[in-house]
Amino acid sequence: MFKTALKHWGKDGFTQHFRTAIKALDLDLLPLEKCCNHSKTIDKDSIDVMILSSSANDKTIHLKIGVFFCEVLTGCACSDDASATEIRENSYCELLAQIDRTSAQIEFTYVSYAS
Repeated sequence: MFKTALKHWGKDGFTQHFRTAIKALDLDLLPLEKCCNHSKTIDKDSIDVMILSSSANDKTIHLKIGVFFCEVLTGCACSDDASATEIRENSYCELLAQIDRTSAQIEFTYVSYAS
């Protein structure tokens, strides 16, 4: 998934191709559940990524990324609106990611979040 992003490393377009690849990942591969404060249900369509810092060596690209996403809270009509049975809560998580420059595989090695 990250082959196209790797082709653009150090050039315009890396960020956009990286963001596209992250959004295409299965939710199981993104360790966002550890960052959830309210629910373990994540709205995949709400995921947005910002690269906070980056570096590389011959083998690996190292990235610190911020991930914005929404947790889905179901069965709650807290606003006294019975039709509001699904509420989204904004969440944020910071991940350290490593992309292998040969295989284009990504690995998340660290998770932190703002509560």
